[in-house]
Amino acid sequence: MEEKNLALDWLELAASKGIKALGQKLQSKCGKKLILTGRQGIAHYPETGIMVPAVVQELLVNMPEFGENQYYYGKNQRMLVFKVVLKDMPDSTLLLIWEQVNTEEISSISNTVETARLALTWYLRGHKEFARRLHEQRIAFFEGVFIKHNISVESLLKEQGIDIHSDREYAVMLMDMGEKQPLIPPADFRAKLLQFRQRHQTELIYPLEWNGLYLVIIPGIYNQQEFNFLSTGKREELFARWQQLFSEAYKVDVSIGVGLSYPLAELHRSYREARIALMFRQIKGAYGFVQKFADLGIFREFFGCEQERIIRFCRQTLDKLLAYDHDCDAGLQITLRTLMDTNFNYKLTAEKLFVHVNTVRYRCDKIAQLLDIDLNHPDTRFNLYAALRVGDVLKALNLLQPGYVGNINHKNSGTETQTLF
Repeated sequence: MEEKNLALDWLELAASKGIKALGQKLQSKCGKKLILTGRQGIAHYPETGIMVPAVVQELLVNMPEFGENQYYYGKNQRMLVFKVVLKDMPDSTLLLIWEQVNTEEISSISNTVETARLALTWYLRGHKEFARRLHEQRIAFFEGVFIKHNISVESLLKEQGIDIHSDREYAVMLMDMGEKQPLIPPADFRAKLLQFRQRHQTELIYPLEWNGLYLVIIPGIYNQQEFNFLSTGKREELFARWQQLFSEAYKVDVSIGVGLSYPLAELHRSYREARIALMFRQIKGAYGFVQKFADLGIFREFFGCEQERIIRFCRQTLDKLLAYDHDCDAGLQITLRTLMDTNFNYKLTAEKLFVHVNTVRYRCDKIAQLLDIDLNHPDTRFNLYAALRVGDVLKALNLLQPGYVGNINHKNSGTETQTLF
């Protein structure tokens, strides 16, 4: 009965005063410094949302798996670790890490943890639910600003505690940490950007993390001439340093896409352009780069058109070829792509596709017949390349949905398949 009452006391403390009070009492009761963290090293106590110290990160990396009814003791660091796990959500874990613990002290600390386990489980479940709701609200908010445009960007910035200037223009910079993206707390990321800002005496706005990318809103071209101190060369140097700084800091190849500058009310356009700039290089397998939308050449003009016009161009240029490929499994699209990559070298294309060179010639004739074009004409080749390249980017960004409209009785209908690219 006494144990049950103690557990309820811990639970009441957690419910009324939160994790900080719970952590303080645990620390006081055991007489040892305590860190509460998730498996990825983001702290809950004594601070919230920051990375745990390096020595604890190292412990987490090398720590073996163990059960909730067990503990782990790191002899070298003299650290004692307990685990709290939600039974219905095994990926939700809270680790209690005690520092400077001697082996003879493990038993008493273990008893204290057990009496507080109910309270810790209650906190973990509430934190998980809070994080889920916060994530959903965050997604809805960002979509409202950058996709649906029904929430002003001013609201977003004010929510983040960021000063805005209505007489300025701003641009969006997107940073992609790659497939093996490390889990970086926003506070840690912002701290590094702040250090960069102070070191290079430049102006920037703190970043926002969304959709797996870090979104940084940066000052663009100012209406007042006296503010316009960043030359083109200086900005390019700045982006390159950003890329290098974060690649080295997080041991990844950071890729950066930058949109054009716009007034705050039109900042969603810069976000779209930054996504396009990033994806334009990534779908070709590039990584560890800085790509500005302004430097996309003729493709800047393509993507600057209304989306409906771009999609119409892609479909008008390639639909018949894609429909034939779908109906006959003819491999025309991959042949055309390989021809483009080899500058229409038939022999090299045949080698890459593992087919006879005459097969490539036959497919070329079929492409020319289907599309009613002359493949020897440079303008024709450029249009085909542009349609493939632009279509790939739009598909990768989910702005153009691949698919097709088929016929229920294709043989008797006499109607060809209509593709949706």
